[in-house]
Parts: sequence; structure tokens; C-alpha cells
Amino acid sequence: MRNILNGGTSCLHVFHVMNIYEETPMGYSLPPEYSAEMEKVVCQEVMSLADSFRMDGLETSAGVYRGRADRTIIEVALARQADAILLLSHGKGIVGRILLGSVSISVLHHSPLPVILLKPDDVRKDLLREFSGNSHPENLLDAFARNGSSGQGF
Repeated sequence: MRNILNGGTSCLHVFHVMNIYEETPMGYSLPPEYSAEMEKVVCQEVMSLADSFRMDGLETSAGVYRGRADRTIIEVALARQADAILLLSHGKGIVGRILLGSVSISVLHHSPLPVILLKPDDVRKDLLREFSGNSHPENLLDAFARNGSSGQGF
């Protein structure tokens, strides 16, 4: 994270959007006591994460917002005059994207700001393990250079 936020003028705004669609599954409102407990847990987690970045020496602020997640992420970033949006992807896979949509994809497509997408460690480790045993793709320019530029094909 420190590599992304270099210099002394950067501020990281750690926040979570409580998606309005998660709070009304299939059109039914959640009981108020459940919503209150969920808000409490989310606020504690966001403050804890922001505190961990602060302990690393980063200037950090925190927030919890309500709304449609993709739209709210962009609105918060623009309101705070952010330079970029850093998203943690849940890595739900193709089925999750089809059934639930993808906040990350929507933000990538609609944000006027640069978007940096990070995968959670467990997803990233699985991908690295999957690709580590495979052969690397051949650079066609190397093959072209070996055969010369006489137009004889590869």
C-alpha cells in the first residue's frame, strides 16, 4: 500500500458501502435489531482497517455509506476529490457476477477516475499457483527476429 500512496500528501479514505439491495433481500426489510447490529460490525471493521493503515504511517480517514455500491463508490471518490479508486475485489467468479452483478466491473466501466483493482490474498494465491506451472507464452517478435524480416512468415 505504501508504494501506491507515496509522498506526504496522500490520504487514504477507507470506506464501506452498505448496499441498499443487501438490506432488503427479495424485497423484505430486515428486522431493525439485525440492521443495527450489522451497522455496528461494519463501522468497527472499517475503523479497525483505517487504524491499521494509520499505524503504518499513512494519513487515513474512514466512512460508512448507504446506497447502490458502484454508484456510491464513485460519488464518494469524486466528493473527496480523490486521485484514484482502489478496490478490493471479492473474486466471486463468473456465477457470482451473473447472479449478483459485479461492483468492481461497474466501477471500472463508469468511473471517470483511474481504478486500481486488487484481489484478496486467497484468490491471488490460487491464481499464482495455477499459472506457476504453465509454460509462458512465446513473444511473436522473438520468432520474427529469429526468422528475419524478409517476409517469410514465422
